[in-house]
Amino acid sequence: MREIELEKSIQQAINDTEVGKKVALNFSGDPHIIDVKLKFKGGWEVTQTVIPGRMFEFTKGEGDLLLGIDISITPFSGLAGA
Repeated sequence: MREIELEKSIQQAINDTEVGKKVALNFSGDPHIIDVKLKFKGGWEVTQTVIPGRMFEFTKGEGDLLLGIDISITPFSGLAGA
């Protein structure tokens, strides 16, 4: 499932962060696997899977190189028993 409102709030947090400062996204709450895709000018895309309880950090660069962020959240039910 894609979380459009979450993407918008993260985009706003990035816009509010000064160049050279870290942006830290903490996905707390129910355990979910979060796939974050950052799309940049020139066709570059960076995808990171954030496991439950972990933070996603990056440093904001200069200019309008970041075109968008896609976030997909997948429920995580733990390890299946054998």
